[in-house]
Amino acid sequence: MKKHFSWLLALLMAMTLLLSACGGAKAPASADVSVEPVPVTGTDLSDFDLSFLKLENTKANKVYSPLSIKFALAMLEEGAAGESKQQITTLLQDWTAPRYASNQNMSLGNALFVRDTFRDSVKTNYIDALQAHFGADVIFDSFATPQTVNNWVNNKTLGLIPNLLDTIDPALDFALVNALGIDMEWEHKFCDMEHAHEYGFREDVVYDHENYFAHCYSMAVQKHDFYNSTIDASCLEFFASMDNYDLVSLLGEDNIRRTVGDAYRAFIAEHGHDSWNMKKLTTEAEIEAEVERYLDEYMTALKRNYNELGEAMSIDFSLYVDDDVKVFAKDLKTYNDTTLQYIGIMPVNEDLDTYVSHVDSQTIHHMIENLKDLKRENFEDGVITRITGYVPKFTMEYELKLMDDLKALGVTDVFDAAKADLSALTDAEGAFISEALHKATIEFTQAGIKAAAATFIGGKGGGGAEFDYIYDVPVVDIDLTFDKPYMFLIRDKDSGDVWFVGTVYDPLHWDDDTTREEFYVFNYN
Repeated sequence: MKKHFSWLLALLMAMTLLLSACGGAKAPASADVSVEPVPVTGTDLSDFDLSFLKLENTKANKVYSPLSIKFALAMLEEGAAGESKQQITTLLQDWTAPRYASNQNMSLGNALFVRDTFRDSVKTNYIDALQAHFGADVIFDSFATPQTVNNWVNNKTLGLIPNLLDTIDPALDFALVNALGIDMEWEHKFCDMEHAHEYGFREDVVYDHENYFAHCYSMAVQKHDFYNSTIDASCLEFFASMDNYDLVSLLGEDNIRRTVGDAYRAFIAEHGHDSWNMKKLTTEAEIEAEVERYLDEYMTALKRNYNELGEAMSIDFSLYVDDDVKVFAKDLKTYNDTTLQYIGIMPVNEDLDTYVSHVDSQTIHHMIENLKDLKRENFEDGVITRITGYVPKFTMEYELKLMDDLKALGVTDVFDAAKADLSALTDAEGAFISEALHKATIEFTQAGIKAAAATFIGGKGGGGAEFDYIYDVPVVDIDLTFDKPYMFLIRDKDSGDVWFVGTVYDPLHWDDDTTREEFYVFNYN
C-alpha cells in the first residue's frame, strides 16, 4: 500500500509554508527553468540562498527563508536513502543545523507529527536523529483536526501564524515541521524622537561659519517617489555627516583670525556697531576688544565643527556604494546573543530582474565585508561626506513554487512515487512527497521587523547674527535613496545564517500607511 507524506514550511511574519500530500494528487507542472545545483557552503550566505530569487525571477514582491528551507531539507534528508538522499546531500553538503534559543522576540523549532495509527511505522532511529540533530519535538495525534499542529506552529511563530492549516489531509500519516519567527525592534528605531538625542542622533547638523548643512525632516516618515515616480512610497528618511575637513589645521588659526578679523573690522566701520548686541563702538580699544571676543567664539565654533560634530547622524546604519549598487544595512536588537542585520541592495544601472539573474554570493559577500560604519576614518579625508537617503517601508506576502524549485535544483526523486526512497524514515512501501508549498510574509517598519516561518515540509538658522564670515567647504554627497526595485537579506551577523531573502518592487504606498501618524510626520511634498 502506497503512503503519501507531507512536510510543511513556514516563513516570514504571519504567513506559512506548506508541503502537503493528497493521495493520487498530481504535482504542478515544473517551471520551464533549470539551473545548476548550487550547494550550501557553510553557514554563511551561499548561492543556494539566492537560487530561489533566480528561479522565480519575476518583477514582483517576494520573500522566503533559506534557513527554514534548509531545516526542512535536512530533516527530510535524515529520512531518505540512496539517490533520494544523495540529491538532497548534493545541495546541503555538510551543512549543520544551527541551534537558536527562543524567547518572545525570536523563535525556531522543529517537530515530527505522526498519526496515532502510523506510530509503529516510523523508525526509532529516525526519531532519535531528529531529536539529536534538530531538537525536534515528536508529537502523536489523531489528525482528526489540524488544531494540534496549528497550536504548535502558533507558539513557535510568536503568534504570527495562528492557523496554519484549515484542514488536515486524510491521507497524511506524518508531517515534518520547521517553524521560525522574529518580532524584533531595530537597535535604534527610526523616528524615535523621544530617545534620539540620548544616543547622539540629530535631526540636522549645521557647521557654524561653514557653508554646509545636512538634515532630515524630524526623522519622520516621508512620502517619496518610487519606481520612476509611479508610486508614492511611505519612506523612512535618514542622514549622516562625516567631517574630515579640518579647516583650522588646514588654514591655520592665525590666518583665520587675521582674515575674519579684518572682515569684522570692516563690518564695524561700516555699521558703527558690533554684530552681537548692536552696541555702538567708537574707540579703537572698544573695536579690538569686540573683534577678539568674536574671534574667540568663532574659533571655538570651527573646532567644534570638526571635533564634536565630526560624526553626525539621524540614525545608525552602514553603507556600501559603488558604480553599480547602493547598499543600506541596519541592525536589529540583540536577542539571546543573536544580532540579525537587514541589508538592502539596489542596483543603480540595471533593472532588478537583470541584476538578480547574475548576482552571486561572492559579490554580496564583498559588499557586506566592505560596509562602512558611520566613523570618520571610513570616509574620504579632506572633505565632508554628506549621506542622505530614504528607505521604503514594505509589507508583502509570497508563495514559492517550492516543488518546482527543488526539482530544478536537482532534488527530484523524493517527489516521484517510482523513485522515492524514504527507507530511513519508514518501512512503508511507496512513500514519496507529493506536494510542496512555501508561503511567507514580512513587515518592515520604523519600529522593526516581524517575521515567521513554519515548515509542515535630516537646517538650523544662523542665530540672527548680522555678520558672519562663511567658508566654502568641499562636500562629497552620497545619495542612498532607495527609489527603485531592490533586493534584501536578513542575516545573523555572527554566523552568517540567512534567515530571509526577498525583493521589493511595490513598497508600502503613502495612502496605505496606517502607522505613519504614530510618529511626527512632516510631509513636504
